[in-house]
Amino acid sequence: MLLKRIFLNIYSRTLVKTKFSKIRNSFFLASGLVAIHAVSLAGTIVVNPGSTLWTNPTGENSGGGSSAITATMPNAGNGSLEMTGDRTRFVGLGDFYSSGSNLGLLSTVNELTFQWAIAAASTGALSPDYTPALRLHIFDFDVRSELVWEGAYNGTYGNTTKGQFYTSGVNDNFYRFVTGVGVTLSGPAQLNQSINSWITSTGLYSPFAYVSAISVGVGSSASSSYRAFADNVTFGIGEVSTTYNFETAAADVPEPATIALVGLGLLGFAVSRRRLARSKNV
Repeated sequence: MLLKRIFLNIYSRTLVKTKFSKIRNSFFLASGLVAIHAVSLAGTIVVNPGSTLWTNPTGENSGGGSSAITATMPNAGNGSLEMTGDRTRFVGLGDFYSSGSNLGLLSTVNELTFQWAIAAASTGALSPDYTPALRLHIFDFDVRSELVWEGAYNGTYGNTTKGQFYTSGVNDNFYRFVTGVGVTLSGPAQLNQSINSWITSTGLYSPFAYVSAISVGVGSSASSSYRAFADNVTFGIGEVSTTYNFETAAADVPEPATIALVGLGLLGFAVSRRRLARSKNV
């Protein structure tokens, strides 16, 4: 009887440990499933007036220029970014004048797009189809530069209807402006190419070049009668892709990325429950 009790005691302890191990492993499997998928999810951040993520520095306005989130021309929600000429910048995520502002290596950038529109009543000193500009601000050691998207170099002139939003593409052309030097040329002409081409072109950027900020703006020389809008700026760097949606008030509906994360969490919980049920039958 004594030997039988010792045997049963050892067996019961082993069974408990086995069950605990299976429960623990199923928990980590579920957690790992969520974590693995989370790093590759795209997300949306709603940017409201007064946000510290995106600002309109006073020194970046001239000739009557301004930029602010308004309800004048709502896009994907109740607002968008409204910009007026002559010159303005709405700066996001950093300070493009500061070398200490570092959003990540330029070599890891894989997307920079936005939605834009020209106001129906807009006039100006430049082309009637003159678009707002999207900028990627870069430091490469002590050299400051920016890659600039403008519609003039992406086939929008003559193909634009005022009062309508358009979306720029991942492989669209950007030109490069280097502080103290000017526009980068290819022979006598301005060089226009995709961000990926700028990154991979030999001798243009070192492996240590990094992004200090992004911005949307107008200028200069557009005149004070120019008005345009922007929304849904998408910035992809490494495994993270984030869309910044300009709204006058917070969104009431969960963003797709949030819903996806909740769904993955429920899936992980279901996996753990199923494995727990199986362990009870051991």
